[in-house]
Amino acid sequence: MRLFMIRHGETQWNKWDKMQGQVNIPLNKTGEKEAGKLAEILQNKKFDAIYSSPLNRSKETAEIVFGNNADIILEPLIMEMAFGIYEGFYYGDLDIDESHDLYDYFYDRANYVPLKGGESVQQVANRAKKFLENMIVQHQDETVVAFSHGAFIHCAISVVRNLVPPQQGLIRSISNCSVTVFNDNNSGQFEIEQEAIDVIRGETLIL
Repeated sequence: MRLFMIRHGETQWNKWDKMQGQVNIPLNKTGEKEAGKLAEILQNKKFDAIYSSPLNRSKETAEIVFGNNADIILEPLIMEMAFGIYEGFYYGDLDIDESHDLYDYFYDRANYVPLKGGESVQQVANRAKKFLENMIVQHQDETVVAFSHGAFIHCAISVVRNLVPPQQGLIRSISNCSVTVFNDNNSGQFEIEQEAIDVIRGETLIL
């Protein structure tokens, strides 16, 4: 099967460098335009199933791409990583040194320990692994699209490439509305066919 995993369009919190996690932030106008451009790119591509994180920014992106009447399956497994008390935290222009709770998340993710209400990288990787396994079982020989989030997609790529704990420098930046394509080539095990293709800024996605 082929699985197209897409990060949602821009939100105001993306623009303001605030950690969103599982806070239900909607798309902003830029995000809506990005989703519209993505719709043009995917307009002639047939998908057998459409999945989305239940969070509005992903669901809204899916609805703009495929229409409000599309059959979109809301899947909690592909929600964004939870950051607990740091959801809403502004990290732009801040000097996050080794004494800060989030230092390891940004600079040494393998050793990141979440605070109350947050998830570890391994917990998100476990969710990603479960979702990928489900896709292979449920959609053999099909093409599926799933709208999700940056940290989650990063973990999904890490799982497939055996980079758990993740090594940030070995995975491309997951831009808004970027597309990552997983393909099991009928082997029952995913490989990365195309990684974090930034279609909004002109990179070419092979459909």
